[in-house]
Amino acid sequence: MGIIARVNVWYQDTSDTVFETPATGRDDLPATLAAMDRLRGARILLSHSPDPFPNVPNSVPLVLAGHTHCGQIAYPWGGAPATMSDYGDRYSCGRVDEAGKVLVVGAGLGTSLLPMRLFTQPQVWLVKLEPQAARAVR
Repeated sequence: MGIIARVNVWYQDTSDTVFETPATGRDDLPATLAAMDRLRGARILLSHSPDPFPNVPNSVPLVLAGHTHCGQIAYPWGGAPATMSDYGDRYSCGRVDEAGKVLVVGAGLGTSLLPMRLFTQPQVWLVKLEPQAARAVR
């Protein structure tokens, strides 16, 4: 699958920087970015939904999201009847490189609304982050 991004990472409990959906009341992107400014290390946004991705500034090079379940129920020839995203299939599943940023949307393990999957496999992504110094070696 390859390396998603090479960044310097420093972990800290960032419970005040979780970005979710409007239904949770924790969907204030400017407030989330301001909270991230107080932290050192890589700027990685964990978002419940992929929909904020176009509005995330380039200073946040990596967004990890779910919500769409990669369609959860898909057509065997590709695509899904519903993605639960304002952008349809654009950000519904997988890796998207756009405007100097990377979005990763995983199918996850669970389901939403209907307790089933059809032509969409559950998945967990392993995202490997490496120090920027490792890039110069390769």
